[in-house]
Amino acid sequence: MNSQKLDKDSLNYINKQYTAFVESAVTVSNQAVKTYIQAWNEFLTSPTKLYRRNMDYFQEIITPPRPEWQTPHRLVALPREFEKQIKLLDFSQDDIPSDSVVPTLVLPPQAGHHSYIADYSHDQSQVQTLRHAGLGAMYCIEWVSATRATGNTTVEDYMRMLKHIVQMLGGKVNLVGDCQGGWLSAIFAAMYPDMVNTLSIAGAPINFQAGDGPIVQQVNHIARTYPDRGMAFYRNLVAMGGGVLNGNFMVMGFNLMRPQQLPERFLNLYQHMHDAGAVKRFKQMKNWYDYAQNIPGTFYLWLVEHLFRDNELIQGKLVVDGRKLNLADYKNPLFLMGGKRDHITPPVQVLDMRNYVGTAPEHIYEYLVPAGHIGLFMGKDILRSTWTPISKKILTYSQK
Repeated sequence: MNSQKLDKDSLNYINKQYTAFVESAVTVSNQAVKTYIQAWNEFLTSPTKLYRRNMDYFQEIITPPRPEWQTPHRLVALPREFEKQIKLLDFSQDDIPSDSVVPTLVLPPQAGHHSYIADYSHDQSQVQTLRHAGLGAMYCIEWVSATRATGNTTVEDYMRMLKHIVQMLGGKVNLVGDCQGGWLSAIFAAMYPDMVNTLSIAGAPINFQAGDGPIVQQVNHIARTYPDRGMAFYRNLVAMGGGVLNGNFMVMGFNLMRPQQLPERFLNLYQHMHDAGAVKRFKQMKNWYDYAQNIPGTFYLWLVEHLFRDNELIQGKLVVDGRKLNLADYKNPLFLMGGKRDHITPPVQVLDMRNYVGTAPEHIYEYLVPAGHIGLFMGKDILRSTWTPISKKILTYSQK
């Protein structure tokens, strides 16, 4: 009976993948035909313009991505053994007082891309939105791409680094976690609840097995199909990366969830090659999305097994540094944000956290917003309409 159920589940998963590829192929084919017609018409009417378009296009796509923080900041010195895994950036400025408020620490996603998604552009900056609301003492983590030398970094190592940073900042912070940075923040809050003044989680898979998103489908399919409940598959990935999860594998995985998005990006660029705004947006996305960063292999295998596959954080079974963690130990204000169009983290995976913390209901704030995944952290409308009031509310809890 169980094997029949597994076969049915696997078949459903495979059918969904084939359907997605067929639908993507149709979408991309339609756009490719439009691009071909555009190029052919341009060849007949203005071959010189077509030549410039082609030359500018190829120059743009061969230029390597260059991630760059957009807001002035200073690099805070950390112990040498930490600097191979993380950096601490201080965005505090003299224009907004910082001494009278609890510091805020942002943990960006750690999913194969650069951390500057938290400061994506001058008008799409999460750290600036938080700071301009009055949270003047503003800090952000930058995850460093893993190497063979740091491939054995563990979740305990990250907890130790974060604890050291919070102690440096005075012993208590407003913790803001985006996606993977969100469940790291939740783990830290469960381990050290007295060091977290407020906790804000956006697009993070806290209850990973909730909902029916593509990642949970994939993880469950692999668990049914590969030895050791799927872990053999992930160990092979890490072995292929020489002890790390190659960031390009992560980027490839995200592309396969929506196969049309990569060719659409490049076809759209070609169609609008002489539109300065379109080229700027392409460069911004390329500099973040296409700049792959590796994840420590030991850490990656741990999180897949314990957080994704077995969902231990939400069940109160997660053990970190010899301690069994319970989200109910966190009792301070909690801010939760999910995106209605988020295909990476279905909103239920983050919003369900309200049922497991010890925070009083009147201090839990939930936001279900019209955004996709990365729009939760850098969408211009979401930063203005949601993160600004969240930041002001955090400020009311943060006066020293």
